[in-house]
Amino acid sequence: MMEVVYVAAVVLSLLSVGQSAPLNDCENLIRPLENPGIDMILGTWVIIATTSDVPGMNELGKNASESAWFNYTAGSQNNTITVTQAQKLFGQCSNLKFNMTFENNTFHMVKPIRSSGVLLNTVCPDCFLGHDKTIIGETTFGALHLLSKRRTVTAAELDEFEKQVKCLNLPSPVIMDPEKDLCPDPQTPSQITEVTDTDGALDISKLLEESVNTEGGMMALGEKLKSALAKLKES
Repeated sequence: MMEVVYVAAVVLSLLSVGQSAPLNDCENLIRPLENPGIDMILGTWVIIATTSDVPGMNELGKNASESAWFNYTAGSQNNTITVTQAQKLFGQCSNLKFNMTFENNTFHMVKPIRSSGVLLNTVCPDCFLGHDKTIIGETTFGALHLLSKRRTVTAAELDEFEKQVKCLNLPSPVIMDPEKDLCPDPQTPSQITEVTDTDGALDISKLLEESVNTEGGMMALGEKLKSALAKLKES
């Protein structure tokens, strides 16, 4: 779902696995929502906190990502959603547009990477909590993302998220800095990289698979991204 692991869209956390919460607590903490409607996720949401167990992506995201927001609009077909993602990496904004389906509390996405997910319960009244499974090569990785209409959440809301992370045995999350600027809305189509299900040019899955399977591959990918963004700024 939210794990759109696009080269210019990495928001993840430090690699450090915490202890699991007690089972009886976890049953309630990671309970999926019951039949949420598509309307509840439409609109613009800001990433508050996020974590993933993709090796190396966590450190890369911590060092590279400053802020990110997502805008969800209803697609032209039933149960489809068009997502616009804006992320600031190394001080530069990048925008990505892609499609997904949402039915029976399940997200499915094919491009830019194969991913599916569900919404979990949260005490935060203007948040949604996405638990994703992303396939890179032949391996499935997990992630958890807290998004809100606000730039900050309460201490209690954040504490619940951190407990949910432990229940899922995911690495300690990155908490985004609310003082960092958000990227502005893209004003022209040329400012957005649009990905379709048949787009073969943007093969992020292959790039990530190579990076995951290479020691230090993700950090090397980050250096390439940083260099590319610097050249873009100069031009």
